[in-house]
Amino acid sequence: MPTRCKHAYCVGCIRKWSNLRQKCPLRNANFESWFYRFSLSIRNFHIERLPPLNTTSSSSRSLINLEAERDPPNNEQGRRSRPLPWRRSFGRPGYVAADVISERKLQWRASIYGRHLQAVPCAPRNRVVQVGNVNKDGVRERMLQPWIRRELQALLGDQDPSIVIHVVNSVFIASKLENNNNNFLEPLRPFFLDRTDMFWHELICFADSPFNMETYDAVVEYN
Repeated sequence: MPTRCKHAYCVGCIRKWSNLRQKCPLRNANFESWFYRFSLSIRNFHIERLPPLNTTSSSSRSLINLEAERDPPNNEQGRRSRPLPWRRSFGRPGYVAADVISERKLQWRASIYGRHLQAVPCAPRNRVVQVGNVNKDGVRERMLQPWIRRELQALLGDQDPSIVIHVVNSVFIASKLENNNNNFLEPLRPFFLDRTDMFWHELICFADSPFNMETYDAVVEYN
């Protein structure tokens, strides 16, 4: 957790984020270090300190202009490597119209499925990051709604997927029950067909991350 604001994140996620901005993703508070490797039994912890962020570095390091990092071509396989991590620029708010940015994001999300890419989880599976003393499940579920709507618009091409959103919400809530069975995704398959498992993987990766949509779009990696 950052030493100033005390919000909890996985170390890998906040380390990637600090390469872009040294501000808490939730409260926008500056930080120069974070606590990690807590040992409650002996009341011990470590601190990782950050070097000053180079604000004059290449635009590929900025939040606004994230470019895809590409691996060198693999000649043995005879094909180009996919960009890792999968990042792109959507345009600077205020300089590019909001509807243009929204359309670019929809195209980006559709391309994730078209290229059969998979998000790299920002937090361990089956674990929701603890952030503050609030009703975390309820807050997170509300934060999921814009993401689910955008994902359905990208996948289904439907600008008002309200009915499918209700189905997704029901399945998501049911997935948390201990008596959940292996067929819990069946209600989604008529809508997503062979992309059902891909959609669910993307949903869980975002739901388990500590970020909002804007931050998640900036730091999520794909392979």
